[in-house]
Amino acid sequence: MPGHALRTFQEMGMYGCPRTAKSLNATMKVLLRARMFDEALSLFEEGPEKYDVEVDDISCNTVVKMFCDMGDLRAAYRVMQGMERAGLRSDVITYMTLMAAFYKCGRHEVGDGLWNLMRLRGWVPTLATYNVRIQFLVNRGRGWQANEMARKIYVAGIKPDEITYNLIIKGFFMMGEHEMAKTVFGAMHGRGCKPNSKVYQTMVHYLCERRDFDLAFRLCKDSMEKNWFPSVDTINQLLKGLMAISKDRNGKEIMKLVTGRKPSYS
Repeated sequence: MPGHALRTFQEMGMYGCPRTAKSLNATMKVLLRARMFDEALSLFEEGPEKYDVEVDDISCNTVVKMFCDMGDLRAAYRVMQGMERAGLRSDVITYMTLMAAFYKCGRHEVGDGLWNLMRLRGWVPTLATYNVRIQFLVNRGRGWQANEMARKIYVAGIKPDEITYNLIIKGFFMMGEHEMAKTVFGAMHGRGCKPNSKVYQTMVHYLCERRDFDLAFRLCKDSMEKNWFPSVDTINQLLKGLMAISKDRNGKEIMKLVTGRKPSYS
């Protein structure tokens, strides 16, 4: 529990255990997950003086993430600036966290600027960083550009993952490019990446919206046999669609898999 973790950190000295940046960071992350932002920030600010622990880049990145979660992007950016004044170098994680937050709130010019600054300072983007950029392009309805970026990183020797493909597939569906979305799904296997539960969910959901119930059925059944079940709403939409095209037998197959699900739907 977060309160217990905080007390343990505060009382470490009583038991002869030296506090370190590692123990500070672990405590802060527990507080962050519990959304105890005030306590995490106090620990960060008081660490050097009260606990004789020097914060490190991980500490700062945790606080950057905290401010982003709070929606205070200006404060998050100031933490990155403060890192450099303190002799700590912001890294790919710092930039990725800030970019994701600025893109999410629609401030793409700042996100693009952070991307350029990251490259200018010699950091090589990771797959996770590229996925942040791809998600931004998808959200802006620029699926073709997102797909081109995925192609470029593949050529550069960075293997796209399930998150990348799920974003690209979603982007094409959102643009009405349904055939291209299906092509990308099929290409996953050829590039050594198997679809996971989220990819199946995306495919079945949008295929149902497109009223392509035959393919939606096959993918839904395949997913369920792997014990990956789409959302209840998606399954209901599929069942109604199968009934509408007189595919009652297929609907019964889906229901059989649903009733045999472990754990069952609550």
